[in-house]
Amino acid sequence: MRPVALNLFKTTITTLFLLAAMIIWNVSLIPAGVSLTDWGIVALTGFLGITVADSLFFVCLNLLGAGMAAIVDCLYSPMVLLFSWWVLSDVPGTAKIAGAALVVSAVLAASIHPGVPGPGWRRMLAGILAGGGAMALMALSIVMMKPILDRADFLWVTELRLITALIFLLIQTALHRKRRMIMAEVMDRRRWRHAFPGALMGNVIAMTMWVAAFKFTDVASAAILNQTSTIFIVILAAVFLNERFTLRRLIAALLAFGGSILVITA
Repeated sequence: MRPVALNLFKTTITTLFLLAAMIIWNVSLIPAGVSLTDWGIVALTGFLGITVADSLFFVCLNLLGAGMAAIVDCLYSPMVLLFSWWVLSDVPGTAKIAGAALVVSAVLAASIHPGVPGPGWRRMLAGILAGGGAMALMALSIVMMKPILDRADFLWVTELRLITALIFLLIQTALHRKRRMIMAEVMDRRRWRHAFPGALMGNVIAMTMWVAAFKFTDVASAAILNQTSTIFIVILAAVFLNERFTLRRLIAALLAFGGSILVITA
Protein backbone atom coordinates (compact mmCIF):
# COMPACT_ATOMS: atom_id res chain seq x y z
CA MET A 1 0.00 0.00 0.00
CA ARG A 2 1.15 3.53 -0.74
CA PRO A 3 2.02 5.59 2.35
CA VAL A 4 -1.02 7.84 1.80
CA ALA A 5 -3.36 4.84 1.43
CA LEU A 6 -1.96 3.08 4.49
CA ASN A 7 -2.17 6.25 6.59
CA LEU A 8 -5.75 6.86 5.47
CA PHE A 9 -6.72 3.25 6.25
CA LYS A 10 -5.21 3.06 9.73
CA THR A 11 -6.43 6.55 10.70
CA THR A 12 -10.00 5.69 9.67
CA ILE A 13 -9.94 2.41 11.60
CA THR A 14 -8.49 4.06 14.70
CA THR A 15 -10.93 6.99 14.60
CA LEU A 16 -13.93 4.63 14.50
CA PHE A 17 -12.63 2.34 17.26
CA LEU A 18 -11.80 5.23 19.60
CA LEU A 19 -15.15 6.89 18.95
CA ALA A 20 -16.83 3.65 20.05
CA ALA A 21 -14.58 3.52 23.13
CA MET A 22 -15.50 7.10 24.08
CA ILE A 23 -19.21 6.29 23.81
CA ILE A 24 -18.83 3.10 25.88
CA TRP A 25 -16.82 4.86 28.61
CA ASN A 26 -19.00 7.99 28.49
CA VAL A 27 -16.18 10.37 27.52
CA SER A 28 -17.58 13.69 26.30
CA LEU A 29 -16.82 14.73 22.73
CA ILE A 30 -17.04 18.37 23.85
CA PRO A 31 -15.37 18.43 27.28
CA ALA A 32 -15.88 21.26 29.75
CA GLY A 33 -12.96 23.45 30.72
CA VAL A 34 -11.18 23.14 27.38
CA SER A 35 -10.62 26.43 25.55
CA LEU A 36 -10.80 27.09 21.83
CA THR A 37 -7.03 27.54 21.89
CA ASP A 38 -6.68 24.03 23.33
CA TRP A 39 -8.89 22.67 20.55
CA GLY A 40 -6.73 24.42 17.97
CA ILE A 41 -3.45 23.15 19.43
CA VAL A 42 -4.67 19.55 19.64
CA ALA A 43 -6.01 19.75 16.08
CA LEU A 44 -2.68 21.14 14.87
CA THR A 45 -0.79 18.28 16.55
CA GLY A 46 -3.08 15.85 14.76
CA PHE A 47 -2.21 17.37 11.40
CA LEU A 48 1.53 17.50 12.11
CA GLY A 49 1.89 14.29 14.10
CA ILE A 50 -0.42 12.01 12.10
CA THR A 51 -1.30 13.41 8.66
CA VAL A 52 2.24 14.51 7.83
CA ALA A 53 4.49 12.57 10.22
CA ASP A 54 2.91 9.15 9.76
CA SER A 55 2.96 9.50 5.97
CA LEU A 56 6.66 10.43 6.13
CA PHE A 57 7.39 7.49 8.41
CA PHE A 58 5.65 5.08 6.01
CA VAL A 59 7.86 6.47 3.23
CA CYS A 60 10.87 5.79 5.46
CA LEU A 61 9.59 2.27 6.19
CA ASN A 62 9.11 1.52 2.49
CA LEU A 63 12.58 2.78 1.58
CA LEU A 64 14.63 1.37 4.48
CA GLY A 65 12.75 -1.62 5.89
CA ALA A 66 11.50 -2.08 9.45
CA GLY A 67 14.90 -2.67 11.09
CA MET A 68 16.64 0.42 9.73
CA ALA A 69 13.48 2.52 10.17
CA ALA A 70 13.48 1.58 13.86
CA ILE A 71 17.00 2.95 14.21
CA VAL A 72 16.05 6.20 12.48
CA ASP A 73 13.08 6.28 14.85
CA CYS A 74 15.56 6.86 17.69
CA LEU A 75 15.97 10.43 16.45
CA TYR A 76 12.67 10.95 18.27
CA SER A 77 14.35 11.30 21.70
CA PRO A 78 16.81 14.04 20.65
CA MET A 79 13.90 15.77 18.93
CA VAL A 80 11.91 15.68 22.17
CA LEU A 81 14.97 17.19 23.86
CA LEU A 82 15.22 19.92 21.24
CA PHE A 83 11.55 20.91 21.28
CA SER A 84 11.31 20.71 25.07
CA TRP A 85 14.15 23.23 25.10
CA TRP A 86 12.44 25.42 22.53
CA VAL A 87 8.81 25.19 23.68
CA LEU A 88 9.10 24.43 27.41
CA SER A 89 12.44 26.22 28.05
CA ASP A 90 14.00 22.97 29.36
CA VAL A 91 17.73 23.70 28.78
CA PRO A 92 19.69 20.46 28.02
CA GLY A 93 22.80 19.48 29.93
CA THR A 94 26.02 17.90 28.68
CA ALA A 95 24.75 14.36 29.24
CA LYS A 96 21.66 14.97 27.11
CA ILE A 97 23.74 16.45 24.30
CA ALA A 98 26.07 13.41 24.48
CA GLY A 99 23.05 11.12 24.26
CA ALA A 100 21.77 12.92 21.20
CA ALA A 101 25.21 12.50 19.59
CA LEU A 102 25.05 8.74 20.29
CA VAL A 103 21.71 8.51 18.52
CA VAL A 104 23.02 10.34 15.46
CA SER A 105 26.09 8.07 15.43
CA ALA A 106 23.78 5.06 15.50
CA VAL A 107 21.96 6.23 12.38
CA LEU A 108 25.30 6.80 10.65
CA ALA A 109 26.61 3.39 11.76
CA ALA A 110 23.56 1.67 10.32
CA SER A 111 23.54 3.62 7.06
CA ILE A 112 27.22 3.71 6.04
CA HIS A 113 28.01 0.61 4.00
CA PRO A 114 31.18 0.51 1.86
CA GLY A 115 30.56 -0.37 -1.74
CA VAL A 116 26.88 0.52 -1.87
CA PRO A 117 26.01 1.72 -5.41
CA GLY A 118 24.66 5.20 -6.11
CA PRO A 119 20.93 4.39 -6.24
CA GLY A 120 21.22 2.65 -2.86
CA TRP A 121 22.69 5.78 -1.34
CA ARG A 122 19.91 7.95 -2.70
CA ARG A 123 17.29 5.56 -1.36
CA MET A 124 19.02 5.46 2.03
CA LEU A 125 19.30 9.26 2.24
CA ALA A 126 15.67 9.77 1.22
CA GLY A 127 14.52 7.26 3.83
CA ILE A 128 16.59 8.84 6.61
CA LEU A 129 15.37 12.35 5.73
CA ALA A 130 11.73 11.17 5.65
CA GLY A 131 12.11 9.33 8.94
CA GLY A 132 13.94 12.22 10.58
CA GLY A 133 11.23 14.63 9.49
CA ALA A 134 8.57 12.30 10.89
CA MET A 135 10.33 12.09 14.26
CA ALA A 136 10.70 15.89 14.43
CA LEU A 137 6.99 16.43 13.82
CA MET A 138 5.96 13.72 16.29
CA ALA A 139 8.21 15.18 18.98
CA LEU A 140 6.94 18.71 18.37
CA SER A 141 3.32 17.56 18.51
CA ILE A 142 3.69 15.71 21.82
CA VAL A 143 5.53 18.62 23.45
CA MET A 144 2.82 21.03 22.24
CA MET A 145 -0.07 18.97 23.62
CA LYS A 146 1.52 17.94 26.96
CA PRO A 147 0.05 20.92 28.91
CA ILE A 148 -3.42 20.10 27.53
CA LEU A 149 -3.06 16.40 28.40
CA ASP A 150 -2.54 17.42 32.03
CA ARG A 151 -6.13 18.74 32.23
CA ALA A 152 -8.06 16.84 29.52
CA ASP A 153 -9.07 13.21 28.94
CA PHE A 154 -6.45 11.41 26.87
CA LEU A 155 -9.14 9.65 24.79
CA TRP A 156 -10.61 13.01 23.78
CA VAL A 157 -7.16 14.37 22.89
CA THR A 158 -6.37 11.27 20.83
CA GLU A 159 -9.73 11.30 19.04
CA LEU A 160 -9.55 15.00 18.14
CA ARG A 161 -6.04 14.48 16.72
CA LEU A 162 -7.32 11.55 14.66
CA ILE A 163 -10.40 13.37 13.35
CA THR A 164 -8.25 16.33 12.29
CA ALA A 165 -5.73 14.03 10.62
CA LEU A 166 -8.50 12.10 8.86
CA ILE A 167 -10.04 15.28 7.44
CA PHE A 168 -6.70 16.39 5.98
CA LEU A 169 -5.97 12.89 4.67
CA LEU A 170 -9.34 12.80 2.88
CA ILE A 171 -8.62 16.22 1.34
CA GLN A 172 -5.12 15.06 0.34
CA THR A 173 -6.55 11.94 -1.26
CA ALA A 174 -9.28 13.87 -3.10
CA LEU A 175 -6.68 16.22 -4.60
CA HIS A 176 -4.19 13.46 -5.44
CA ARG A 177 -3.84 12.68 -9.14
CA LYS A 178 -3.86 8.94 -8.32
CA ARG A 179 -6.82 9.14 -5.94
CA ARG A 180 -8.66 6.24 -7.59
CA MET A 181 -5.66 3.96 -7.14
CA ILE A 182 -5.27 5.10 -3.53
CA MET A 183 -8.91 4.36 -2.72
CA ALA A 184 -8.68 1.02 -4.52
CA GLU A 185 -5.79 0.08 -2.24
CA VAL A 186 -7.71 1.19 0.84
CA MET A 187 -10.76 -0.87 -0.13
CA ASP A 188 -8.83 -3.95 -1.30
CA ARG A 189 -9.62 -6.54 1.37
CA ARG A 190 -6.64 -8.67 0.41
CA ARG A 191 -4.42 -5.94 1.84
CA TRP A 192 -6.39 -5.87 5.09
CA ARG A 193 -4.75 -9.12 6.23
CA HIS A 194 -1.72 -7.09 7.29
CA ALA A 195 -3.11 -3.54 7.40
CA PHE A 196 -6.02 -4.20 9.78
CA PRO A 197 -4.14 -5.98 12.59
CA GLY A 198 -1.32 -3.45 12.15
CA ALA A 199 -3.79 -0.57 12.58
CA LEU A 200 -5.47 -2.30 15.51
CA MET A 201 -2.25 -2.99 17.43
CA GLY A 202 -0.16 -0.04 16.26
CA ASN A 203 -2.80 2.69 16.51
CA VAL A 204 -5.97 1.72 18.35
CA ILE A 205 -4.04 0.12 21.21
CA ALA A 206 -0.44 1.36 21.02
CA MET A 207 -1.03 5.01 20.10
CA THR A 208 -3.76 5.37 22.73
CA MET A 209 -1.39 3.96 25.36
CA TRP A 210 1.38 6.24 24.02
CA VAL A 211 -0.76 9.37 24.53
CA ALA A 212 -1.94 8.08 27.92
CA ALA A 213 1.69 7.65 29.01
CA PHE A 214 2.38 11.31 28.32
CA LYS A 215 -0.69 12.24 30.39
CA PHE A 216 0.05 10.11 33.43
CA THR A 217 3.80 10.66 33.62
CA ASP A 218 6.33 13.25 32.51
CA VAL A 219 7.56 13.67 28.94
CA ALA A 220 10.99 12.21 29.78
CA SER A 221 9.74 8.97 31.32
CA ALA A 222 7.17 8.38 28.58
CA ALA A 223 9.72 9.00 25.84
CA ILE A 224 12.26 6.52 27.18
CA LEU A 225 9.64 3.80 27.52
CA ASN A 226 8.50 4.55 23.97
CA GLN A 227 12.07 4.23 22.70
CA THR A 228 12.25 0.55 23.73
CA SER A 229 10.42 -0.11 20.46
CA THR A 230 13.81 0.12 18.72
CA ILE A 231 15.03 -3.15 20.18
CA PHE A 232 11.69 -4.89 19.64
CA ILE A 233 11.41 -3.82 15.99
CA VAL A 234 14.95 -4.82 15.03
CA ILE A 235 14.44 -8.28 16.54
CA LEU A 236 10.89 -8.80 15.23
CA ALA A 237 11.86 -7.59 11.75
CA ALA A 238 14.49 -10.34 11.65
CA VAL A 239 11.99 -12.96 12.87
CA PHE A 240 8.92 -12.08 10.79
CA LEU A 241 10.28 -10.14 7.79
CA ASN A 242 13.55 -12.07 7.34
CA GLU A 243 15.56 -8.85 7.54
CA ARG A 244 19.24 -9.47 8.21
CA PHE A 245 20.15 -9.09 11.87
CA THR A 246 23.76 -8.05 11.31
CA LEU A 247 26.36 -7.07 13.87
CA ARG A 248 26.33 -3.54 12.42
CA ARG A 249 22.56 -3.29 12.94
CA LEU A 250 22.81 -4.69 16.47
CA ILE A 251 25.51 -2.15 17.37
CA ALA A 252 23.47 0.67 15.83
CA ALA A 253 20.33 -0.35 17.74
CA LEU A 254 22.24 -0.54 21.04
CA LEU A 255 23.91 2.83 20.40
CA ALA A 256 20.57 4.42 19.56
CA PHE A 257 18.81 2.94 22.56
CA GLY A 258 21.67 3.86 24.88
CA GLY A 259 21.75 7.38 23.55
CA SER A 260 18.00 7.69 24.08
CA ILE A 261 18.35 6.57 27.69
CA LEU A 262 21.11 9.13 28.23
CA VAL A 263 19.04 11.89 26.65
CA ILE A 264 15.91 11.23 28.67
CA THR A 265 17.32 10.25 32.06
CA ALA A 266 20.10 12.86 32.24
